Amino acid sequence: MATAPVKRKLAAILAADAVGYSRLMGTDEEGTMKILSAHRAVIDGIIEFHEGRIINTAGDSVLAEFASPTDAVRCAVEIQDALKTRNDSLPEERRLHFRIGVNLGDVMVKGDDLLGDGVNVAARLEGIAEPGNIYISSSVYDQIAGKLDLGFIDMGDQSLKNIDRPIRAYRVDREGRRVAAAARKPRRGAGPWIAATLGAVAVAGGIGWYLVQMSAARQQEESRASVAAQSAKARADAEEAKRKAAADAEVAKARAEAEDAKRRAESATASALQARRALDEQRAADARSRAQAELTQARADADATRRKADAELAAATASRRGAEVAAKAASAAPAKAVASAAPAAARAGRYQGPWMAVFDCPASRTRPATSIKVPLAVSGDAFELQHRVRDQPGSFNMRGVPGSDGTLRLAGGGYSGFKDTYGNPYAAWFDGKFTDEHYEGRGRLGLRECALTMTRGGPPPAMTGSTVEPARAQQGQWAASFSCAAFEGAPARTFAATVTVAGETFELQAGKRDQPGWMQMSGVRQADGRLHFSGSGLSRHENYRGRPYAAAFEGKLSGERYEGNGRLGRRDCALTMARK
Repeated sequence: MATAPVKRKLAAILAADAVGYSRLMGTDEEGTMKILSAHRAVIDGIIEFHEGRIINTAGDSVLAEFASPTDAVRCAVEIQDALKTRNDSLPEERRLHFRIGVNLGDVMVKGDDLLGDGVNVAARLEGIAEPGNIYISSSVYDQIAGKLDLGFIDMGDQSLKNIDRPIRAYRVDREGRRVAAAARKPRRGAGPWIAATLGAVAVAGGIGWYLVQMSAARQQEESRASVAAQSAKARADAEEAKRKAAADAEVAKARAEAEDAKRRAESATASALQARRALDEQRAADARSRAQAELTQARADADATRRKADAELAAATASRRGAEVAAKAASAAPAKAVASAAPAAARAGRYQGPWMAVFDCPASRTRPATSIKVPLAVSGDAFELQHRVRDQPGSFNMRGVPGSDGTLRLAGGGYSGFKDTYGNPYAAWFDGKFTDEHYEGRGRLGLRECALTMTRGGPPPAMTGSTVEPARAQQGQWAASFSCAAFEGAPARTFAATVTVAGETFELQAGKRDQPGWMQMSGVRQADGRLHFSGSGLSRHENYRGRPYAAAFEGKLSGERYEGNGRLGRRDCALTMARK
């Protein structure tokens, strides 16, 4: 397919550009933009008045097309006159001058744009013009010479950038006038004198006529310039009002967008807070669920320990009754009684003395391997293992009474010493059996499976010098009372707890099960009267409501009364019990 021919035409091109625009912008951007906008309004209005068409603009420059070079030059002159008036009202350092180049030449048409040397020459003439001046090419000068009341200064041939031929340039002198060419010298003699006289008269008459015509033309030009300036001012005012309205609309739009963004941000913040509250509630529910599971396990272990203790108590009672019967029979058969009583006495104190317990816990995905040694002293047949300071992170406590068949179940609890669960309570239990002087068992410290061995001997814990009183049953009705100090805004509090006694085992309970304020503890009375309670509960404090806590108390039974001190969670309390 053949390529369409390029369309060309002859046009007068006006190129105008601001001088020192970048310098003024560096000094005062907003002020410079206001001055440029006002100047551009005047320029655009005068171009439109002279039926010109703006081809292209680049902020501080204008390129326009005219059908007539006369209209193009007349427009350029009016633009410079109008801008001079505006600049005269500004301080010297704020004045914005334009320079203009005009050329008549062949141009290529591409859509609404014009291309070619005709445009390039106009732009290069503008580039060599002085601020406030107009340069025209010889092609324009040849067309307008004698048509406008203007002076022209021949600048000679100019070598312009990227133009391969010299261009003759003329500077428009807006203050000057056209000067007629000098007449040739007449020949000497009377004839020439007469001819000269007549010619002078004719010239004088012509000059007079010319001056009259030029004065009228000048007045007409000034009138047109005044109308153009007024029209340009009106258009400038309209453009300014339009720009102001647009600016107000932009401000209103920006304000609306800011308000919308603020609302979205507030909505996002509220959603994030709601999500965080939901996550916190879920975590709290998970923690309560885990604590409830541990509490259920600990309660089951305590119940098993109590049942086993009751069974052992029943066995001990039966054994005691058997011993009483044997004692009665001893009066009739001393030798036989002695032989029978020796093994019974041996069985009653077979575990008494120092022991060494060793816990071996293998490594897991989150925990290193651990070996824990716990020395203990057995008084009577009850085993109690205490590791580190009671109720502190890293400590644990377990108790148990061996069965007649050598089996021993230890149950209790502790507080985690690991960083990720520091201070959290956990349940502990172990099941095993004695073989001669050695015990082996397996169980858990919280969720961690461990092996436990105990061997008779080793350094025993410090023993008190108190006299060990014989164990005796504590069955009957008891009353318990807790007196707790003020804690984190909550006042001091005193409350009662129900007491259940089975053999040497005491169990205390207060509040409604699995509800805030519920608490349960249990303990086994030692031969020397010491009684350690341990257990857990659910807080009723407004800051920790429903959260699980560990409970532990140390004290001693003296006659029909028990007094001890300890903690319900982190709250210091005193515990008293008395037989009713």
